[in-house]
Amino acid sequence: MKEPRPGQFETAIGNIPITFRYDRTAFRIKVAPREKDERHAAEGGITLTLRRGLPPGKGEKRKIFDSGSNWCLYLQDGKLVLQDRSFDSPLLPHKFVVLEPELNRGDIYYTGKRLHRNVSRDPLKYPLNQILTLMLLSRTQGALFHACGIIDRGRGYLFTGNSTHGKSTIAQIWKDAGATILNDDRIIVKKEKGEFRMYGTPWHGDFPETSLSDMAVRTIFFLKHGHKNRIVPRKGTEAISMMMTRSFPPYWDGNGMNNTLAFLEDMETSLACYDLYFRPDSDVIDFVRDVYSHE
Repeated sequence: MKEPRPGQFETAIGNIPITFRYDRTAFRIKVAPREKDERHAAEGGITLTLRRGLPPGKGEKRKIFDSGSNWCLYLQDGKLVLQDRSFDSPLLPHKFVVLEPELNRGDIYYTGKRLHRNVSRDPLKYPLNQILTLMLLSRTQGALFHACGIIDRGRGYLFTGNSTHGKSTIAQIWKDAGATILNDDRIIVKKEKGEFRMYGTPWHGDFPETSLSDMAVRTIFFLKHGHKNRIVPRKGTEAISMMMTRSFPPYWDGNGMNNTLAFLEDMETSLACYDLYFRPDSDVIDFVRDVYSHE
């Protein structure tokens, strides 16, 4: 009997192409429909092959970073290895991701007999999906922000903030006004062809609607609750520090941290940065539109 052809499906996150390959004799995967994307994916993509069992590494494991809970990164046999358990956990990880140092290809090893549901939509799942994204972004001009991204009347608004700062509230206010919400919690910003662009991700917060669309951005708002709508300009190291604390830098990677810091410095010099004190009602929409129109 003729062997079935290898299976393959593709996706992209932040315009970074990701190709997943698998053997149909080992994996029965129903490829889910994806949001149509007519853009040409940027460079810096990766190809990952799905496999079953344990990774074949035999050499000593050198710990690079350990979250202490649900993931760690180590070096073995010259390759970077992510796993969804702490380095010292006595429990067997569900997944290992074995990566070439160049981050252009790798293998995902599933140790369980059954795959999680909707595996073709997200073969890695949290937290490995976001950790791998951070690693890929640190090799390019990009960063993942704790932010809400909104497209309104052909303009892109980036509202950064940590928990309780109002990102989901802002998302709902703009949604009620007919805007497109890219995401209320995780937004990728990249510099492409001399322009900063924000990209939606599937990893949302309290507001469930997401879009993988993208839009140019020229203003960053640092969200704060207030008694009235007002802005305070932020510049220099202060603005960079605020971006850093509202992003997800790769602390475990010295070169990646240098690249991320240089990227944030570029954002600070290129984009207007403001504290946005806002009231949680629709008046903030016209207020922000007016700020943008004067940039």
